[in-house]
Amino acid sequence: MEAPWSCFRNAARCRHGPTRTLLAWCPRTKSSSFRAAVATVATTRHFDLAPPWLSIAAVTLYPRSFLRLILSGWLLIALPLLLAIAFASVSLARLSARSEAALQQTAEATRLSWELDEDLLLMVRILRQHEALRDPSLLDDYVIARNEWRENGAGFARVPLLASLSGRVNELLVLEEAAYHQLTTDNQGTQALHEALSDINHRTVGIIGEVGKLTEAERMSFRTEAETLQQQLLIAMSLALLIAAVLFWSGRLILAQLLQGVGRAVSALGNNQLEQSIRLTGPDDLRWIGKRLDWLRRRMLALQDERKRILRHISHELKTPLAALREGASQLSEGIAGPLSPRQEKIAGIMQNNVLRLQGLIDGLLKLQQTEHVRERIERVPLRLDEMIEQILATHKLAARDKRLHITGTLAPLTVAGGHEEVTTIIDNLLSNAIKFSPPHGTVRLTLTRDKHSAVLDVKDEGPGVPEADRTMIFEPFYRSPGTKSVAGVGLGLAIAREFALAHRGSLDFLVSDEGAHFRATLPLATDPP
Repeated sequence: MEAPWSCFRNAARCRHGPTRTLLAWCPRTKSSSFRAAVATVATTRHFDLAPPWLSIAAVTLYPRSFLRLILSGWLLIALPLLLAIAFASVSLARLSARSEAALQQTAEATRLSWELDEDLLLMVRILRQHEALRDPSLLDDYVIARNEWRENGAGFARVPLLASLSGRVNELLVLEEAAYHQLTTDNQGTQALHEALSDINHRTVGIIGEVGKLTEAERMSFRTEAETLQQQLLIAMSLALLIAAVLFWSGRLILAQLLQGVGRAVSALGNNQLEQSIRLTGPDDLRWIGKRLDWLRRRMLALQDERKRILRHISHELKTPLAALREGASQLSEGIAGPLSPRQEKIAGIMQNNVLRLQGLIDGLLKLQQTEHVRERIERVPLRLDEMIEQILATHKLAARDKRLHITGTLAPLTVAGGHEEVTTIIDNLLSNAIKFSPPHGTVRLTLTRDKHSAVLDVKDEGPGVPEADRTMIFEPFYRSPGTKSVAGVGLGLAIAREFALAHRGSLDFLVSDEGAHFRATLPLATDPP
């Protein structure tokens, strides 16, 4: 029982086609036998274009669309920066509250220490006036000043910054209380109170100094805390930027891998690599593109098979009537059916030439069809490439003589490993192509050299060359440059030669030249010469 392609539910995957995988129960199957983590049953090979480090489990983490993938990536990149901004905001708010509290405590400490000293001086002044004037009402003023002094002294305990001094201030309060008690209760003189206030004044100076030190220490502590926070914010922002950069680079790599998968699929189709199915991983729309590309691959395979069938059928059906036409034209030219007039001989010659041209076209189609599986059927034997070139040159001597061409060059004695018929076709097509397109009285240059483990054959002519716009198409079957329409041919020679060269694990390339065309064929050398 199989489920349709559309059965994608979050992390569950129900896939059909060449491979059936079910990682969760599919409600369309109407069967509870399909459970999570069912083993994959592979029925054919896949052209898996996913990044190698992405597993099937990781694929389910992709958003459903490419737009969501991009938005999720940007959100993930922005997340460290947002966290850094939030950390900075919280830290600055905390520092601001700390600064406000420290400022209030410092101001309160300064006020209390100043008023404590001022009230003490007022108490001493009132006490001296009382001793000089013996005015009892001055004691009431002393009580008022005394109460304010004691209230300010008690305020030290309410300020956290001055908590360490509250004990010493309390000692002053107790000392003054005892002296004042003697004045009011025992009706003694003010001498004891004077001595107590003098001692208190001396101690107050030390306390005021300590308050100054505490406020300065608080200010330095706040500055240190601010500098520490500044360093923390700098580190946090640096880490956030680093993480964002890493995430951005990782996202870029993921997108590049996904797009490279599409590129590899398109390249495979362009290079006629149609044997393996195409499967793209990623968001749903990217997988949909993979399905459409695989449909295109299957369509191209079907068209290719149809083309092969048509070529086989046409070639087979044309052989018999073509042979009859060739034989009839030959007999007419030889006068077997009777003597011919000059006009009739000309017509018979035209018929014979076109029959031979059609025969060459059919042979070219058959060879082009054979190139698709030539690598498997090549019987590689050691071949003296320089001797083969000389033999093939001999077959083109008449054509070169008719155009008064000068063929020159140097041939190194090199032995290659390959099929005799295929290597002969490569050399013959290159030489015939150079002779065909060379102008009268032109020069064809052949050079056979060795490059490491390969034999390199360069063929140059002085013909019209290949326009830049046509250089990517000259190796395509049936393609002919618009400037060469006047030269006989069907556009199969270079295509067949290149396929044969590639089948030998070599190459056939067009090189840019100042004059004419320059083709270079590379074939692997044989390990053991004949």
